[in-house]
Parts: sequence; structure tokens; C-alpha cells
Amino acid sequence: GTILGTAIWAFAGPPAFALLFLFFVLGTAATRLGYARKAAAGIAQEKGGRRGPGNALSKTSIPALAAIFAAATDFPELYAIALAGSFATAAFDTVSSEVGKAYGRRTFLITTLRPVPRGTDGAVSLEGTAAGMAAGLAVGALGAALGLYPPIGMAAVVAAAFIATTLESLVGATLEKRGLLDNDAVNFLNSLAGALLAAGFGALQL
Repeated sequence: GTILGTAIWAFAGPPAFALLFLFFVLGTAATRLGYARKAAAGIAQEKGGRRGPGNALSKTSIPALAAIFAAATDFPELYAIALAGSFATAAFDTVSSEVGKAYGRRTFLITTLRPVPRGTDGAVSLEGTAAGMAAGLAVGALGAALGLYPPIGMAAVVAAAFIATTLESLVGATLEKRGLLDNDAVNFLNSLAGALLAAGFGALQL
């Protein structure tokens, strides 16, 4: 985590690191929110909510790579949008999952829309989705406010976060549920999808 965070600061500057910090704060707060309730249901994050190196790599390696490309190519704004899209996706995913597990009143499997227990792979809830959207908006807005990209780029970041997280739920309900992918692999693909989608949308705007 230290190496990846240092790379983001070194290649993309303090504004990009601020997005990493915001993601960390949002993810930590959401994980602790209603932790006792989640623990009682057996769906809380292990180790008291502490995430390991696999989680750090899966959610931060793509933004670090985007930071390097932002410094090494002639398209710094485009890769900054990719970086923000990846962090917004990670924030959307983490917050929506944790809030949904704690306070989701009705939880549906995204592939069938049938009610399933909270914490089921691929499950979504209105409460979780709304909280995740707020987290994605916060990351996108901060990136624009700090000058990483023009204000119009915020739309690309938030749209990418929503679509990528929806795709992640589909992967969770299918490949992860069958044991073909573990959670870290799903998180990595989610982060990558968020970055690619944000860069694609950003290329149409810039």
C-alpha cells in the first residue's frame, strides 16, 4: 500500500493522492458502519474490517499504473480521469456493499432480481446503491475540484463507476459464486473496468 500510494503521489501529485485518501476514508467508514449488525449476521469483513495486501493491490494497482501513464505520456488529463474512475469505482463498490449488508432492507440478486440474503455474492440493494453513488460522486467531484480534469470529466468518472460496479455484481453472481474467481480478482477487474470506462468516456469529452 505504501509503495502504490507513493507512486500515485510521485507521478500524479497530491491531488491524485487525495482521491486515494478519500477512497480510504469512505471505505473504512462504510466498513465500520453497522459492523456489529454485520458481524451478528456473519457477513462482516474479517479481522475487524482490516483488509489485507491482496485488497490493496486489487484496488490500487490500476490507479498507480494510470498515474505513471499520466506522467509519461501526452495525455495526462485522460489518464487522470482513468485514475479517478478506478478510485470512484472502488469507492462505489466498497460503500455500496458495506451499506447494503448493514442496512439493505430488500436485497436482490442482480442476475434474477429475486430476493436473496444480505451479503450474497452479486446482491444489490437500493440503500447500498444510493450510498455507493454518493461515494462515486464524491470522488469524481474532488478530482474535478482539485484540477485533475475539467468539470465535465466528472460525468465520465461517475458513469464509469456505476457501470463497472454493476458489471462487478454480475461477475460476483456468476464467476465468483462458482468459485472461478476470488474476491481480489473480482476487485481487480472492477478497478480495471472503471479506469477503462472512464478513459473511454473521457476521450469523447476532452
